[in-house]
Amino acid sequence: MISINKEKCIGCELCVHDCQCSDIKIVNKKAVPLNNICLSCGHCVAICPQNAVSLNEYNMDEVTEYNMDTFHINPESVLNAIKFRRSTRNFKNTPVEKNILEKIIEAGRFTPSGGNRQPMSYIVVRDKMDVLTKTTLDVLNDMGCRYVPDINDPLDSNRRRYATMWKMMHRQYANKGIDLLFFNAPAMIIILSDNNLSLNPLVDGGLAASNMQTMADASGLGVCFNGFFKFASEDERIRTLLNISDSKTVVTSLLLGYTDNKYCRTVPRKKAEIYWF
Repeated sequence: MISINKEKCIGCELCVHDCQCSDIKIVNKKAVPLNNICLSCGHCVAICPQNAVSLNEYNMDEVTEYNMDTFHINPESVLNAIKFRRSTRNFKNTPVEKNILEKIIEAGRFTPSGGNRQPMSYIVVRDKMDVLTKTTLDVLNDMGCRYVPDINDPLDSNRRRYATMWKMMHRQYANKGIDLLFFNAPAMIIILSDNNLSLNPLVDGGLAASNMQTMADASGLGVCFNGFFKFASEDERIRTLLNISDSKTVVTSLLLGYTDNKYCRTVPRKKAEIYWF
């Protein structure tokens, strides 16, 4: 719920005009919250020039005043960082510090979500990466063995290739201890969305994961989205191991760790397909 300090409020109406729910009005030249359909999005908090607005359910101590020197992002630098990003599959045997993992999750926590419902939650795997690796490879191997080709499926060649890869990866790990799934990453963050809160969990979770990856890159870590874990995540063995409730959907996961890889340049991509309307 919105609270407004009437002593500070100057009746500028900025919060009224920026409230997408029209849940604030001006009475006697002061802003007054209606609190009928407030989403607690915080626009009123952010736009108030007098710092007169607060949200009762949140910790207002974490609100930071705008500073152009530390908040502004140079567009060219952002684009270069996106172009330079690479998926890491060669991790050093060096633990990732807890405070860095927490900062990466903060990037997810402050990512926008539909209706500001904030449906995301996170599982951080560090101490039991070996257990998760074996269980996931067992699940993927079973999926690969069960796969039945379908010539009417336009993605059949990809699914068939994955099934073959999963069985090979399982053999490599079981016989030689070679990890071609998580690449011996020392840490992994699994991003989940609550189906009881989100109407579009893949979008909500995908947005959070993208911001988290950017923060990981900025923290000097190698990062790799692991799509194979997403395939395995619906299996009861995985959900039981990680104590994932029935209401949660695994959106994606990030493998994290330090790497010796030193890239020298960006890489090309195909032209964007754009329709201007």
